[in-house]
Amino acid sequence: MNKKIMGSFLASVMIASTTTISAFGAMGSGTVVIGTKAFDLTYANDPANLKEINSAILDGGMVYVKDFNGKWINNINGLAAEISSIPAVIYKNATQKISFDAADLDAKVTNTINSAAQILAATQAVIKAEVSKLQTDVDTAKTAVNALFTDAKPSNIRADLLSRLNLIKVTNITTPIVTTPTIDVTAPILNSVSLTIGQPVLATKDASGNFKVSLGSAKATDMFTDLKLNTSEKSTAKIICLGRTKTFTINDAGDVTIPVSDLLGSYASATGISVGTLKGYLGLLGNSITLNTTLTDAAGNASTKTIVITAN
Repeated sequence: MNKKIMGSFLASVMIASTTTISAFGAMGSGTVVIGTKAFDLTYANDPANLKEINSAILDGGMVYVKDFNGKWINNINGLAAEISSIPAVIYKNATQKISFDAADLDAKVTNTINSAAQILAATQAVIKAEVSKLQTDVDTAKTAVNALFTDAKPSNIRADLLSRLNLIKVTNITTPIVTTPTIDVTAPILNSVSLTIGQPVLATKDASGNFKVSLGSAKATDMFTDLKLNTSEKSTAKIICLGRTKTFTINDAGDVTIPVSDLLGSYASATGISVGTLKGYLGLLGNSITLNTTLTDAAGNASTKTIVITAN
């Protein structure tokens, strides 16, 4: 597709409007068709989806826009297009993929997309159940996982989480007669780590319990705003980063949200730091930074793990 067509397309989709989708039988007003793909305008105008939209343009094919009178327009010449010229497409918005037959007919919902926040919450609930082995935690985790939409191929997130829950052997809890105080000798466990870069980016945990997360898939303009930790119990987290030492309080649920400015000091503003700027700093530091994190509970039990943030 030449530059003239791409420019015309971008001018068309940057219309500030609300796109509506009819229940079945036709795509909603404001839809843009690119080859065999279709998008609602809110999705197409979202900077987070720019790579996907550009890819669709580069794949080639005719571009049509459905105006807000429900008429199809040829995006190249601006003239009305016959509905019979609209190909079969896969329509996409923020939460759904819908298959439409040729001529803008016969819509069928094929799958619904889980948000990263939903997946993160369900994953953390499963981890908590695996650690505690309590029936209440297992039941809570099952509710969170069952709330996820059915996996769309090739994703197996929901099925994998349900499989992990089924492997948990619940500990039978009885009410003991307490004769002596119970002494806590177990150090806190760092269950999960995520970076908020527009949406949660979950770090990978290795066999030693250390974490690593990459900025490779984020855009340079994306803002890294905070770091979220989930632990096995209420505790404090002492984090050493770039020579700075800060201590944070983890709540009863084992959660804490740490602003980037508290970690990076003058390297970041109160609103965070752009991925592009952070990658520039990382380039001077061997392309990664390490957050040495020590968790200490009320009984004084402590454990230290590392969180490595890499540029790619």
